[in-house]
Amino acid sequence: MSDAYKRVQNDMSVFFPESEKNINIDINPIYKNSIANSYFPSYLNILPKEFHTELNRKSILDRLRQAKANEIDDLGLPIIRQSNEVTLYSEDSHIYRNDESKSNMVLYSNENAFANPLIIPKADTVENNITKPTKEHSPWKLHKLLLGHTGQVTAVTMDPFNSFFVTGSSDRTMKIWDLATGNLQLTLSGHIMAVRDMVISSRHPYLFSCSEDKTVKCWDLEKNVVIRDYHGHLSAVYTIDIHPELNIIVTGGRDSAVRVWDIRTRTPIHVMTGHRSSVNQVKCQGVNPQVISCSMDSTVKTWDLASGKCMNTLTYHSKSVRSFCLDKENEELISSSSDSIKKFKLPNCDYLQELQFWDKHNIIEEGNLLINTMCNNESDGILFAGCDDGKFAFWDWESGKMFQNDIQTPVPGSLDSESGILCSTFDQSGDRLITGNIDKSIRVWNKVLQED
Repeated sequence: MSDAYKRVQNDMSVFFPESEKNINIDINPIYKNSIANSYFPSYLNILPKEFHTELNRKSILDRLRQAKANEIDDLGLPIIRQSNEVTLYSEDSHIYRNDESKSNMVLYSNENAFANPLIIPKADTVENNITKPTKEHSPWKLHKLLLGHTGQVTAVTMDPFNSFFVTGSSDRTMKIWDLATGNLQLTLSGHIMAVRDMVISSRHPYLFSCSEDKTVKCWDLEKNVVIRDYHGHLSAVYTIDIHPELNIIVTGGRDSAVRVWDIRTRTPIHVMTGHRSSVNQVKCQGVNPQVISCSMDSTVKTWDLASGKCMNTLTYHSKSVRSFCLDKENEELISSSSDSIKKFKLPNCDYLQELQFWDKHNIIEEGNLLINTMCNNESDGILFAGCDDGKFAFWDWESGKMFQNDIQTPVPGSLDSESGILCSTFDQSGDRLITGNIDKSIRVWNKVLQED
């Protein structure tokens, strides 16, 4: 630093020999500015303070602090004034307008683009949708709490005949529970890392499981042994589903690929690429689109099973999509993210509406609301979602209105931060809800029967 200062002194002596030993004189501001920019900034304290104070050099933060109050937006940033044709921001940007005929939508000046239906449709959101009637639903309450796993309960699946359910955990085991009594019937061990997802076939006595050990296993529930292994994923496998009519399974994981497998031959039929990050969930159905996936890249994709190529990509979310669910009867899809919960119409993925979101969540203090799991009861038209911080809620599927919400309390002996919900499913009758939790517990919820 002393050498740099000497170079400055030498330059000054060459151009201003009479001020060789006097730094405080009035030097040409242009020359001062060139010296200050050519060597080191003010925070290094190399140049005398006169160089910076006289030049009035200020940082961006200093300029923002001195900006006028009416020129700063809600985030503390200055409002950039542009021409009326391209300015899209205003203090009243939450209101969008259209002409009287409502046939020709106009993007006015000083208008928020995200509130204009030309860019993102808002006509059918819950706030604006007052025509759809809300169905009366019975509240839900906790009925049983089951303990047995020594790790987080990461997956749960229901028997197609509604006699038992299976849970998977980060303790590398899967446990089979009696649905009526809640008694533990069997423990299956075979994976060497956490079990992330499971599915039971309705046409075979098979249980399929996927794990962070990169493998997919097929279990014979009559013999309780592994009969097939499916190898091919390059990293952890997060999700699995079985086709309701064909002998194929679909998996997705951290390698960003959706893989289609033949159950009998164990050969990969398709390796469908397109996601740019981990695949969080895949679903199969008997009609097009037969394969649907969501990812950490904030998109939902529908796939053509015959060709193995992407049909549609939903880019309505700005945060990662961890879960979605289907209403196969009405051909509708609901996806969830930290920013919103949205409904779409299949097979063309037309946007329908935005569901009511948690209104008392403070993003600044509590962080993003991570929705880990979603499931629906098609018979009653109920949607359930569980979050990473223990919040959960029930919605009416048709209207999108939230009719019950609460915060889950962790079991005694657990940390306060272990109240999150990781997985959920309704039983075949729709009268019970089963959730797996971070505090290693399994909770069974029942509907409260209201007396007439």
